[in-house]
Amino acid sequence: MNKKQKRYISVIIVLIVFILIAVALLGQYGWMVTRTGGGESGLSILEDNSFTKLGYSGEETQEENPDCLYLWDSTDENSAVFYDQMTQILHDMKVEYTETDLSKEEMPDPDQYQIVITGFTNFQEHSSVILEVVSWMEKGGNLLMPQVPETGSVYSFMSPRIGVENLGSAYYEVSGIRITDDFMITGEQTEYAIEYPYQSALTVSLGESCEVHMVSADEREVPLLWETDRREGHVVVVNLGHYEKNCRGIYAAAYSLLSEYCVWPVINSSAFYIDGFPFPLSKEKNSYITKEYGDNMDMYSFYVREWWNDLISLAEEYGISYTGTIQENNDNDVEAPFESKASSNRYQYFASTLMELDGELGLFGYNQQPLCLETSDIGTREETEEDIGEETEELDYEKDLGLKYWNNKSDMAAGLKEVEEFQKGIIDSETMQVYTPPSNIWSEDGLDAIKDTLPDIAAVAADYFSGGYAKEQEYEVDEDGMIMTPRITSGGEISEDMKLSAFSELNFHYVVSHSISPTDVLNPDAGADLGWPAMVENLNDYEKWQEEAAPDIRRMTGSEMAGAVQRFYYLGSEEIETKDGLEIQLSNFQDEAWLMIRFNEWTPDEESVKGGSLTKLSGNLYLLEAEQDTVTIQRKDAK
Repeated sequence: MNKKQKRYISVIIVLIVFILIAVALLGQYGWMVTRTGGGESGLSILEDNSFTKLGYSGEETQEENPDCLYLWDSTDENSAVFYDQMTQILHDMKVEYTETDLSKEEMPDPDQYQIVITGFTNFQEHSSVILEVVSWMEKGGNLLMPQVPETGSVYSFMSPRIGVENLGSAYYEVSGIRITDDFMITGEQTEYAIEYPYQSALTVSLGESCEVHMVSADEREVPLLWETDRREGHVVVVNLGHYEKNCRGIYAAAYSLLSEYCVWPVINSSAFYIDGFPFPLSKEKNSYITKEYGDNMDMYSFYVREWWNDLISLAEEYGISYTGTIQENNDNDVEAPFESKASSNRYQYFASTLMELDGELGLFGYNQQPLCLETSDIGTREETEEDIGEETEELDYEKDLGLKYWNNKSDMAAGLKEVEEFQKGIIDSETMQVYTPPSNIWSEDGLDAIKDTLPDIAAVAADYFSGGYAKEQEYEVDEDGMIMTPRITSGGEISEDMKLSAFSELNFHYVVSHSISPTDVLNPDAGADLGWPAMVENLNDYEKWQEEAAPDIRRMTGSEMAGAVQRFYYLGSEEIETKDGLEIQLSNFQDEAWLMIRFNEWTPDEESVKGGSLTKLSGNLYLLEAEQDTVTIQRKDAK
């Protein structure tokens, strides 16, 4: 072999090596871009017609003889505020109930019911109702007093019958709650602050027969939630006086203490959304970033090298499956025709690594504009705490936020088609199924445009709470089958209010849902003043709290959460007491179902469950995974 031949062989060997490397890289890239995403559960969204539209399928229906009577008074301001919360709690727990507005109707005979809820505070005006309810309870009824009543002679008469030995004359400012035992998830002696405290609770001391589950988180330890037996009856009292949406889990837990056992469906899902991701990146510099990383760090380098790498580490640490919703453009254009101005190469890097983390892509919008016309109904603003319940001016986000209204639905449709085409250019096999509205602003007009233009979009993930320009959502399915999967917390600064909300929803729906945006790093309202290192540490602490509080909760993408919400929403259950325990018959059961059960009077034998499995969450609270439409649970002491 001559020198010339040897030289050719060396070149060929090097070429073969490069070819093998290229094939390997292309194979890896091809694997990443041909995946369909999704977290560990693989839970899919079902066709809406898979479910029988009976019972709690969006239309309020009631049995002829429901077990629960809810009393309220529309002329009582506190009663009217609490009504919206308590009725939604009963709806989501699938409690069939009769409601009576005492300002308009006579109270039905309480002997027809096993549970009565006094959802009003003006005891003096309804003294005859209180006397009748107390008499009914002492003969064997189960009474829930969820609201703090006005003091007076009627409450003084009633107080010893609900376990109160001494009643103070003033209301007490509750700045935080402390769980005294393990009756709620997160366990004994955990505390949660109340961000906007006011004098809301009665200063009471209780008799020894009372079992206290919650007190004020201070030295005074004012009882906030307790239960007691009175003669033949049972009473549960909530002395908190906060009726906001972020306290629903407390009232749901109180309701679950009333009877021998309480069964209600839950979602069992944790999702993490990144709104506007990927998004257009510039080489410009920003003071929030240079403050932390030096003057040489531009925005593009920061998001690629720091921000995204930190979120990748967070996902790997806690098993998070991100749902990144694409924002193609940010030029505020709302008039068709639209042209792509974004670099798909930059997007492909973020999108492919997102998919590698078992994530998925969704829709944020064409150019960060909410899908609303100027005539769309987006609600009214509640400007201050004092204005809650007061109707104020119509929202105008174009004037206040600089965002634009769309001229018509056809322009909306053109923008939606453009972002779909752009997404297919990044990962052709990925289909967007989840929409997260910019600024959590959404309208029925916008939903109509999505339904008509992008029928694969099956879920809308906006905000669980109203406020500012955010229009609140519930976990539900609309009449067209669109699934609502609201987010509970957001941003890189986890406020005390958010912590209480997360605790509440974990105990109510067994759900955790958080969202961030790349622009949070630049937004002081989302924590930018803290700096990104502190923000990501807050996210780490939040995920660690979740892992410790609910280690078995399912980490999901947005579409998987939508599948879980869909099954939760349509599920119905009937409990039948047996000589050995309990039989649960499920309606609208598909492939799985999850329920919480509180056993107040007996302990289940976890090993003898048929048709499913039980997991202890805390105290006497269990999570049931139903694998069949009939589940039987045996008492531990049954022979």
